[in-house]
Amino acid sequence: MFFGNTGKKGMNGGILGIDLDDRFAQISFWLPGEQTPETVSAGEKEDCLIPAVLCRRADRDVWTYGKEALETARKGEGILADRLLSRALLKEEVEVAGERFEAAALLALFLKRSLSLLGGRMRPEKADFLMITMDAVDSRALELAERIAVFLSLAPERVSCQSRAESFFYYNISQPQELWRHLCLVCDFGGRRLKTLLFEVNRHTRPATVTVTQEEHPGLERDLDENGGYGEGMPEERASELDEAFLSLFDRLSDGKVIDTVYLIGDGFAGEWYPKTLSAVCRNRRVFQGNNLYSKGACYGGWAKQPGSDASRREYVYLGSDMLKVNLGLQAEKRGKEFCLSLLDAGMNWFDARGECEFLLDADHSFTLRLTPVSGKKMREVVVTLSGMPDRPPFATRIFLSASCPDAKTVKLRIEDRGFGEFYPSSGLVWEESLSLTETLRE
Repeated sequence: MFFGNTGKKGMNGGILGIDLDDRFAQISFWLPGEQTPETVSAGEKEDCLIPAVLCRRADRDVWTYGKEALETARKGEGILADRLLSRALLKEEVEVAGERFEAAALLALFLKRSLSLLGGRMRPEKADFLMITMDAVDSRALELAERIAVFLSLAPERVSCQSRAESFFYYNISQPQELWRHLCLVCDFGGRRLKTLLFEVNRHTRPATVTVTQEEHPGLERDLDENGGYGEGMPEERASELDEAFLSLFDRLSDGKVIDTVYLIGDGFAGEWYPKTLSAVCRNRRVFQGNNLYSKGACYGGWAKQPGSDASRREYVYLGSDMLKVNLGLQAEKRGKEFCLSLLDAGMNWFDARGECEFLLDADHSFTLRLTPVSGKKMREVVVTLSGMPDRPPFATRIFLSASCPDAKTVKLRIEDRGFGEFYPSSGLVWEESLSLTETLRE
């Protein structure tokens, strides 16, 4: 297991995980000394879904949030601000009672109000790390996470975001292995259409690699109103139709496969509209229903990505679309022995990937990088030659090398000549190179 009993180590203020979309937010928290995260209740004991809305009261300049906001708007006592996440990602403004507000600021306000549900159990501004998980992550989501960090009085390096698929990965590998020895399936009916995420481990690589295959199923749709649609009130004929479609889908996904565990996620699974499918799903496998898998997975991911967690020792690497699929190392020599100094590890989010080192340059003014695909494909070596380097004896030039990624398939190198003390002052030269990983992944 990757996590083991790590909940007792490496935390001071705890980890926060927030699952977020345009309809709901869910908040989980992992306190120091605890083995697993907990999820905040939004009201009733088992209800962890917080409607992702604000409402500005008409009689005074007061904002309510969540269920109270919906009720205030329903009574005509205020104006609702909704779809906050998508509007914030698009950098839109929201007009409320003749005033315009940045959607990002309103979303941050909603999150701050929602975090008050933690009560005295945890202070958000003291958290070691806050991980926000959403359907997909891009540069806009990263920029939004930085803005939210400022609003919540957290340093930007203590806030990040990851996809729900990656949160599923982190949640799964923190569970007993008998639950995911073969395949593991999430059926997510939190939106209009049913989505599935299929977790699969390739144990023939070192470390073992994990993929999560996502599909959206147009044949399984529901009508949504402000309360989420259907639930107990679904018409009988429509319920039977959806049940047959769901059963057909599950038969296709499980045909010839061993699925150990199925998770049914989302308010779309409220009610008893799928008895035939449930009977088939429960046959010879474990089935769980709930809504907090993603937010708990965000906590596990937040722990793994905070500085000092030693993620390089993990036994399982997630290969999602946002992940590096190649290990990048510098070929070096120490005390007469050759070794490869790791700069970037496969399984890192490309936007989190950072590596740097210093080394002494040989006589030919070049160094060699090793690119090793985690899939087990052929390793590739790239020789970088520094043109214009001053003429110095071997090992009399100190080089500072940093590596980062502008996307999942490119590595950007920045190389600085730092000289060698007073004997050979720095020339001030800086080189920048880009390495494409596409060729390495193709071979």
